[in-house]
Amino acid sequence: MQDVIVIGAGAAGLMAAKCLAENDISVTVLEARDRTGGRIFTVENASGISPIELGAEFIHGRKNDVWEIVRAARLLTHEVPDRHWVCTDHLTEVRGFWDRLEQVMAGIERPETDRDVLNWLNSRLNLSSNLRQMTLNFVEGFHAALASDMSLQALARANAASAREEGERAFRVERGYSEVIHWLEAHAGSHGAQVQLNAAVKTIRWEPSLVEVEADTPRGPRIWNAAHALVTVPLGVLKNRGITFDPELTDKTGALSGLEMGQVVKLTLQFRSRFWPVENFGFIHADDEWLPTWWADERGWILTGWAGGPRAQWLAQEGEEALRAEAMRALSHIFKMPEAHLYDLLVGAWRHDWSNDPFARGAYSFTRAGGIESPDHLAESVSETLFFAGEATDSRGEQGTVHAALRSGKRAAAEILEVSPSTHELRSYAH
Repeated sequence: MQDVIVIGAGAAGLMAAKCLAENDISVTVLEARDRTGGRIFTVENASGISPIELGAEFIHGRKNDVWEIVRAARLLTHEVPDRHWVCTDHLTEVRGFWDRLEQVMAGIERPETDRDVLNWLNSRLNLSSNLRQMTLNFVEGFHAALASDMSLQALARANAASAREEGERAFRVERGYSEVIHWLEAHAGSHGAQVQLNAAVKTIRWEPSLVEVEADTPRGPRIWNAAHALVTVPLGVLKNRGITFDPELTDKTGALSGLEMGQVVKLTLQFRSRFWPVENFGFIHADDEWLPTWWADERGWILTGWAGGPRAQWLAQEGEEALRAEAMRALSHIFKMPEAHLYDLLVGAWRHDWSNDPFARGAYSFTRAGGIESPDHLAESVSETLFFAGEATDSRGEQGTVHAALRSGKRAAAEILEVSPSTHELRSYAH
């Protein structure tokens, strides 16, 4: 019998396993997939030179928990150019993109009663149509949220976190984000933590200080027993009842209803040669396209198209061929190139359907209007037996990020150490 069963080998689960194992807590991590990393998913492209990120790609900000691992693992990173272009009849670079957005964000008040972002935007009668559209695109694209559903207070909280962490700056891990996961897994393993892949948890039966975790494995159902369980699966899995709790967690119903899983469509295309005029251009915002945001990659002739919110919900219903055609149509319009020529240059296309992935059920979470306390409620432990981590439990304004997941893993590990009879010394992982 283990001290702790961690469910999910993403950033939160592996960080928690590392922290617990370093304190001589016996840990087994159960992962439904045949790989670790969760929504961090790096694959090689056709040339094998630059990695393709099917999930998380950027380190958002210069001051967060990801950088602790980057420094410890001595990972190479490079900063993404903070250049932004808009596409109308031609590409025009927008100076002071973040300053313009801040003009809108600075007007957010902290009312006692929350409301949705769209309602607030509609009330700003003095806001120009351009700034209104820019804010709407930011909420739907960056936060993967419906503006008619997202909490205004949560948006204000996220804006404050971005200012605190230099969030307007973005970085890539040179050899892929999975390097962060590999370092965590290696260090957790070096202290005795075990990772069991292809173990899809279906049921958690529990009573105070005892859990029985049943998972489907290639060899059939298997049961693990422990004193505690730490649940780090994505919000979408919990909302879709991908795991059954016995007895049910009725106290979590309100928290789950106050949070929602954002939808994203991300398509990465590799070409034989560059046809865009500025090699590493930063970000293009083409509001009229179904894939409205595009970025380049200095490591190869690669372009990535991105849609969040309602556009992503529509595109997610399209097949791979239709999505690729939509991407090529958008690039043809943006760069004034014949689609036939673009197809001739195309080497490969990569996408992972996170919306229909049974172990994700969406891209990342956002807080709904009226649900500002929901992340804290989701994070609360149950009977000092069941614990919860993951980016959806963040209440600092970092929801949806890798660094929020990492911090939540530290926080949950500290909570378990406080009640675990196996240790008498608590390291301050949560600070």
